[in-house]
Amino acid sequence: MSSLAHTLINSAALVTGASKGIGWAISQELMRNGIAVTGVARTFTKHNKLDSDVNSAIDSRLFSQWPADLSDIDALAEKLSTLPANIGTLVLNAGYGQFGGLEQFSVPQIRQLIDTNLVSNLILTKHYLPLMKQAGGGDIVIIGSESALQGGKAGSVYCASKFALRGFAQSLRADCSTANVRVHMINPGPVNSDFFSTLNFAPQSGEEFSLQPQDIAQAVLYALSQPRNVVNEEICVQPMKRSFKKK
Repeated sequence: MSSLAHTLINSAALVTGASKGIGWAISQELMRNGIAVTGVARTFTKHNKLDSDVNSAIDSRLFSQWPADLSDIDALAEKLSTLPANIGTLVLNAGYGQFGGLEQFSVPQIRQLIDTNLVSNLILTKHYLPLMKQAGGGDIVIIGSESALQGGKAGSVYCASKFALRGFAQSLRADCSTANVRVHMINPGPVNSDFFSTLNFAPQSGEEFSLQPQDIAQAVLYALSQPRNVVNEEICVQPMKRSFKKK
């Protein structure tokens, strides 16, 4: 029996940004441990059908898709009632990066980045937290960033969203300490994923310069598998070396 069976409140999870990268890796790890996953993403691709050799040991019935644009806050609030209610683990992973000087951002660009990276997470948590408390507890895993720890050049808006997410996690942790709801935050460094596909920089080539999505999934699995009296308030994960290149 999976160690998760002894530490999670129930065997159902919701993962945002689940169609690729970190979110898809986390979803697969949860399903390998018998956890049913509702994946949230704007679009899903054919690899999410779990039909590859890599996924042959995963029961495809454990994965269901919930298409949604998390930057559309009004639509998200209206659709919450269509989400499954019995969720014991909420993984808030969806987000994207956009960099540049503040004056280079339009107001709609600022709103979209903050709404996606921060506000949607607050709304989903607001929806599920009372349900978790009624069920006797749960787990909330927030995928943050190294940009939640230190600001950097051209990162004013992105870092603002991640710093705020970290403050949210810390306050939520304090609020939930008596309700058997654990709040964990994972702060990855550069990950070899689509995160960099629309940016003008990326980690140097080589596994020592970037993490893999599976590395973050393993950090999530570690946090969730600890005894329920143990909370991993923050886990920071970095590659061995650090260097970036311009595209």
